[in-house]
Amino acid sequence: MPQRVHRPNIVATAALAVVALAAAPRGAAAQSADPQPPRHGLWIAFSAGGGQVETWSDQATRSTKTTFTMSLRGGLTVVPALRLGLEVNGWGLEPGSYSDPAKGVTVNQTLFIAQLYPWSTRGLYLKGGLGWGSFNTMHADDWGSKAFGATVLGAGWERPIARNLRLVFAADWGRGPLGDANPLIVTSTGRRFRGWAVNVGIQYH
Repeated sequence: MPQRVHRPNIVATAALAVVALAAAPRGAAAQSADPQPPRHGLWIAFSAGGGQVETWSDQATRSTKTTFTMSLRGGLTVVPALRLGLEVNGWGLEPGSYSDPAKGVTVNQTLFIAQLYPWSTRGLYLKGGLGWGSFNTMHADDWGSKAFGATVLGAGWERPIARNLRLVFAADWGRGPLGDANPLIVTSTGRRFRGWAVNVGIQYH
């Protein structure tokens, strides 16, 4: 059977380009009009948006879904140009329901992350992370699974809106294993995913 050739997602590439261009230096006048307060101490950020995720396993063919995304991250500012922390993010494959507890499927990442700020006077950052990927399901005939080796690469832009508050635009791309599930009815081994997300959120530090 011929193997599927993966082509880079044009929408994800364009989203990363928009974030980078929006945050790129625009000269001394622009920098003085949009100063970045010093980065220090503890920080926490929440964001939400949309994206696309592709999942597959040894038994299942590739399935792609465009859906909502969320991210919660926080940590410590080591130096003004570097922040380290933890992040939990995810894609919703099937919405949960109070009236039907058997509904609800998500793909999530739990990661150690680093955010690098190339320019001290700008809010642009580049992000990388490594951790666990997990497949979470409420279906009675399936089990969730988790595996180490998930990664994320991203870029974002922080814009000050108050003394300790910033508006954040971010674009991320992630991939990795999701582990194996061996319930009594359906076996799913070699679960994997890849996906991208574009989020808007609030950061406090």
